[in-house]
Amino acid sequence: MLTRIVFALFVFVALFTTVALSSYAYRPFGTEDTGVAGKGVFQTELSFDHLKWNDGSLEQVFLFVPIFGISDNLELSVELPFIIHHSDDGSSSRAIGDINLAAKYLLAQEGLRIPTLTLKGTVKLDNGNYDNGFGSGDKDYSLFAVVAKTFGNIIINTNLGYTFIGKLKNPDFRDIFLYGLAFDYGLTDKFHLLAELNGNKHPDNAETDDPRDWLVGIIYKFSDKLIFDIASKWGLSKSSPDWNMTSGVSLTF
Repeated sequence: MLTRIVFALFVFVALFTTVALSSYAYRPFGTEDTGVAGKGVFQTELSFDHLKWNDGSLEQVFLFVPIFGISDNLELSVELPFIIHHSDDGSSSRAIGDINLAAKYLLAQEGLRIPTLTLKGTVKLDNGNYDNGFGSGDKDYSLFAVVAKTFGNIIINTNLGYTFIGKLKNPDFRDIFLYGLAFDYGLTDKFHLLAELNGNKHPDNAETDDPRDWLVGIIYKFSDKLIFDIASKWGLSKSSPDWNMTSGVSLTF
């Protein structure tokens, strides 16, 4: 029942945004960005990912992210994923995945010689069904340091992160480092070209092939309140999805 409610909410908001249409929100990057919503500002991100894994299985992820500006420097957000698994035998299953709770704090604004600096903390819950592959079965805690600098029409975002992995379900798992480097080139005020390299240490001690991927995409700014993005990702290791097409909208209210 809860799964149907969340899916219906996602569809409703997506339909609403096509009718009801500050700054660039950094979908579709996996790299964290330094922007915060601002005091009293409400934003949403809605996206759809289609993934193909190396074993031939397919997966779709609908993601709804409400973002709340608590102050000029602090925002809170929630990531609500709805996942559909497609197996090789033609069967499929669907459910809500693990939910993420996040807080982002702007430490320093960009100056002539200094970059923008932001800290972000996240808590991944263990609500997803572990036995059916919709969750890890444990809570994880992550902390990111995010830096951004503008060079003419190019914005460079980079982050380093560390995740404390829950080990109740998988005692052999380990804590991991994460990294990302993203480039945003403003071809015009409305049209931006994107590129990114992203990766992390594999949480499984038995795995030596760490997840890594690269992305190319575009952002189109319809207005200050509505931004569309589309991108494609390719895995650089066997532990990453072989291919991923992602698209979404970011809205400011």
